[in-house]
Amino acid sequence: MIRIITDTLCDLTMEHAKELSIDIMPLTVRFGEKDYKCGIELSNEEFYEKLETSSDAPSTAAVNPYDFEEIFRRYIEAGDDVVAILFSRHMSATFQSAATAAENINSPSLHLIDCENGAMGQALLIETAVTMRDSGMSAEEITKKITDILPRTMTYIVIDTMEYLKRGGRISKSAALIGGLMKLHPVVQVVADGAKPIDKVKGKKSCNQWLINKLTERPADPSYKLVIGHSNAPERAEAFRHQLVEAGVTNEIFITCIGPVVGTHIGPNCLGIGYIEA
Repeated sequence: MIRIITDTLCDLTMEHAKELSIDIMPLTVRFGEKDYKCGIELSNEEFYEKLETSSDAPSTAAVNPYDFEEIFRRYIEAGDDVVAILFSRHMSATFQSAATAAENINSPSLHLIDCENGAMGQALLIETAVTMRDSGMSAEEITKKITDILPRTMTYIVIDTMEYLKRGGRISKSAALIGGLMKLHPVVQVVADGAKPIDKVKGKKSCNQWLINKLTERPADPSYKLVIGHSNAPERAEAFRHQLVEAGVTNEIFITCIGPVVGTHIGPNCLGIGYIEA
């Protein structure tokens, strides 16, 4: 059997993980002195409620190597192959924890993939790997195919407010103030070494159109799914799904809620897409 393992940066719920027959290793988010296992002790939706109401700024911690080693050994000793698709090593220590565990185990049955992405892009790669597994592909074939499509995995997020970028020190107070007055919405692309600002959109009504324009400029491969990600804005995401269909997007579309690690920096009510470029 092939076991697919990921982390909570993929933004898939634990319930959906059971449906897909995958394992999600939870990162930890801390508010004040209290720690929560992402997706287990704190849902993404509950995280955003705390983000807006707590006086403590959240911090996050990676999965530790011991947890990875335990699950890797359990499956490998049972005769399974493991494909672990994990958040970019440049944005979290989680991949390095998995690499440390893999070195201790040293098994040809264990395949680690740095997805060079996160959030919607990571969710899409997981869903794609599950489809490959269910079609009968081997662990080696899945690893090669996922690695091959990494350069075409695109993730874009349009940010609703600059407040959380300011809180995290990503922009200055003056830049946040000016941006707010001008009703500017930064656009970031999630790449291997972080979230890179690539544009600004003026006015909330233009945010969805920017994403649609990007899909026109750099279309999605219709043989893969497309992911809409939102930061606790499900109604906005569902409305955007209809816009994409009306705009001629034929990909199967699914929706995820962006989790705490990315959400800490972007804040609530953001919208983004993840897709494999044609």
